[in-house]
Amino acid sequence: WMTEQAHERGLSIGLKNDLDQIEDLVEHYNWALNEECFFFEECDLLLPFIEAEKAVFGVEYDGDPADYCPLANEMGLSWLTKSLDLSDEPPNACFEFLD
Repeated sequence: WMTEQAHERGLSIGLKNDLDQIEDLVEHYNWALNEECFFFEECDLLLPFIEAEKAVFGVEYDGDPADYCPLANEMGLSWLTKSLDLSDEPPNACFEFLD
């Protein structure tokens, strides 16, 4: 219902952190947003969005960007590094790690 309502109004709609339902919902949502899939070692669950040529955005709060940014870039994820207080200026994007 929610995706239908958004699309009827010309809006895109994203799925946030709901990894368990991705397989069922990927066709209805336009993009995905995730927090800390590298920290929790669950980023592979987001690949159905990439395979459907849909954007996946995300953020890590812990860990070394040198460890997860190359993986994010390789997987096709658009990823940021932020602190938990979200006051980083500017946010550190993983595109800095592109070859």
